[in-house]
Amino acid sequence: MKKNFCIIFCMLILANTTAVFANQGATSQYSIDAKSINPASRIVEQKKNNSKSFLEQLMAHSLEHSNVQYIKVENASGFQRVFSINDGFQERVLRKVIYWLNNSEPVNGTLEIGASSENPSNKLTLKSATDEVITIEPAYTCTADKKRNTCTAKEGEVIISENGQKLRLKSQSLYDWIMVGWRKEVDGPTKEELLEEALFTRYLYHLGPSYSEFFMCPKIEIEPIDGDPRRHRIYGSALNYSGHHGGDYDKLTFSVSDSNLTGLQVTNIKIKKHISEEESEKQCRTFD
Repeated sequence: MKKNFCIIFCMLILANTTAVFANQGATSQYSIDAKSINPASRIVEQKKNNSKSFLEQLMAHSLEHSNVQYIKVENASGFQRVFSINDGFQERVLRKVIYWLNNSEPVNGTLEIGASSENPSNKLTLKSATDEVITIEPAYTCTADKKRNTCTAKEGEVIISENGQKLRLKSQSLYDWIMVGWRKEVDGPTKEELLEEALFTRYLYHLGPSYSEFFMCPKIEIEPIDGDPRRHRIYGSALNYSGHHGGDYDKLTFSVSDSNLTGLQVTNIKIKKHISEEESEKQCRTFD
């Protein structure tokens, strides 16, 4: 009887040990799977991107604004402005320039940059996080006439220069900005942006406290109801703040009827979970 009891006891110990190891193996597998979907994978991809030169990233349309320390623009008169990644409002300008670069098109042609080396035109200098220095200037077309070069700006085209390498690109938006737009950039929010944020906050309050974290990159669209200026239909959208800390963003959309006759009525609320990076960037972009 004792012998049979010992055999049964040993079998129970063996079965329990096997179950423990099986659970440990399952836990280990779960940890691996969790890491594979962790946002840290984005960091790995970003490091791979950083190993490429600026021109390689540009050709792959994979420039990251977060990899830029600042951009500086100056003209022949010595007037200049700097837009830094460390300033919230200046960062938006920096994002805009990187977006235009990523969406530019390569152009075949000669690589003249300025009308003359002694009197350069407007020039943008970009310094990357790895201390690469890149210059961007309007492209010129030059012709020789009676032993004298005549150079005229090529509308919508720019020249990128890095370590002796040059690339000619077409981007009307970037060209216009380098020529004129950079001088008109406002330090801080515009009146339109302040009004949009104030209206969004007003309508978000009526949705209730469960939506209070949806205040990232607010957007508001307003249209009159049946042409009546006293009645409006409002469409709002924003991202959740918690997505700013390394996770995926959720997107809130809602519509509101605001009338002097019926008051304010929320007509539709939706939350889209784990939106794509492209959609979140589009929500936050304030330029075309």
